[in-house]
Amino acid sequence: MAAKIVVLGEVNGRLQPVFTKLASLHAKNSFSFAIAVGNLFADDNEAVTELLEGKLTIPLPTYFTVGQNALPPRIVEKIEKDEEICHNLHYLGKRSTTKTSEGIRIVALGGQLDETIIGGLSKEQHLPFHTVGDAKALQGAHEADILLTALWPSFIRKGSKVSLPEGLIDVTGQDHISDLCASLRPRYHFSSSPEFFFEREPFFHPPTTEAPDNRPLTRFISLAAHGNPLKQKALYAFSLQTSVDPTAPLPAGATASPFLSRPNPKKRPALDLEPYSRYGTHDSNGGYNKRGRGRRGERAPPPGPDSCFFCLSNPNLETHLISSIGDDAYLTIAKGPLTTSETNAVHDIDFPAHALIIPLTHAPTLSSITEEDDSKIKTYSEMNKFKDALQKMIAEKSNNSLGAVTYEISKGNGVHVHWQLLPMPVDIIRKGLVEAGFRVEAENRLFPSFEVRDPRIGDNEGDFFRVWIWTPPADEASVGSTNCLIMPFDHSIRFDLQFGRIVLAKLLGLTDRTQWRECSQTEEEEKKDIEAFKAAFKKYDFTL
Repeated sequence: MAAKIVVLGEVNGRLQPVFTKLASLHAKNSFSFAIAVGNLFADDNEAVTELLEGKLTIPLPTYFTVGQNALPPRIVEKIEKDEEICHNLHYLGKRSTTKTSEGIRIVALGGQLDETIIGGLSKEQHLPFHTVGDAKALQGAHEADILLTALWPSFIRKGSKVSLPEGLIDVTGQDHISDLCASLRPRYHFSSSPEFFFEREPFFHPPTTEAPDNRPLTRFISLAAHGNPLKQKALYAFSLQTSVDPTAPLPAGATASPFLSRPNPKKRPALDLEPYSRYGTHDSNGGYNKRGRGRRGERAPPPGPDSCFFCLSNPNLETHLISSIGDDAYLTIAKGPLTTSETNAVHDIDFPAHALIIPLTHAPTLSSITEEDDSKIKTYSEMNKFKDALQKMIAEKSNNSLGAVTYEISKGNGVHVHWQLLPMPVDIIRKGLVEAGFRVEAENRLFPSFEVRDPRIGDNEGDFFRVWIWTPPADEASVGSTNCLIMPFDHSIRFDLQFGRIVLAKLLGLTDRTQWRECSQTEEEEKKDIEAFKAAFKKYDFTL
């Protein structure tokens, strides 16, 4: 089954003539829905009044997002109040994933990039600005039929023979839009270029390990604005099958993805071309060989980025828990936190403060991260920056009555390495009870003994559990101190992934909260916690 779709170039407030023309086309073609790219509105003018008063008819379901100009205040007010502007006109949101009644999946990222004043995920859906973090979060949609962006992707004209109209300047693209397109591999990617129409040759993406014979195809199209002086194309109609035929031959003139030619990109797309290659090697028959685990033999590859709890490419990732996204790692509060808003209230911290520091790269250990562009070194460095910033926040907010404990489980057959950090009363740390707690629990479980050392990134340590115990400064002249313990273990040890949480729960008197699944919160409670956390961390957040 096919959906007939019509896409509108920038309308810029010319609502009456554009929708009158659309009504005429719709009467002849019976479109399923329409999409408006770029700026639908201009000023808060008479056209807006006519729309809000019901004097202007939208002939069919029409979707739009914010362009590079702000939405009129009355339109924003209407969206916030009623969630519907008028019959058949639907605001997608600035950062959104929408599935239409026909089953077409639309991913939208409106606005222009603002790196100077906004970091992480933007909090509102109406201003015409977004962050790189917004684009990274949308990679969690995993796939899209239609990608809608206000900005062009960088290098989109690389390898193309389509020329621009004479005398017009090329559009500057953005790397984070290229990364988004490369990750989602949409069937159509629409944008706007007010002065001209541009349709690139279709390009195919590299196959994945999961689908080695499938080369998803993308068509990038940028429409001119309505009423443009060169009379460039401002409408584009097409039919889109609701399902994809992976065996269909590539169309004539199709090229390889232009994004593969970008020189030294800072970050690879969230969906790696060989998502499991970091866990071991593939044999000559396409099988999977386990890395250095002796008698345990072969095993199936672990979950890929699209089903990993910690990957931004997981469509089920709960992005409302994310606080900050850096270049190589991100910070989030814990799902089902061990501590609660009451735990640290006596120390003037009114939120759980149980945080996770997670690499953007999908890898089971820090050592297994690709060597490309010193990725493992940069990832480890940024994770430590997050750890140091969190420790400083906890100490200053608690007037040095709280230190912090951070722990890591590094296993070659793991899924996605991460650090968990929790506040810890300073008297418990200074009495040596934290170190003793970990040593005693390990002894009770017949685990190997802890060693006092901190291995360097890249050292071939094998599997290990590591914990950093940080004592806040005793006075303004000092910076605090860290004691690091490491427990190496091998395949003969059945290591409990809840080990770190179990020890800290006993130390804090929270043994009834040992299992995170039994500490679930409502989404409203989680949002309240993340807002309090972000407000406290803002002063220390180097990503802003």
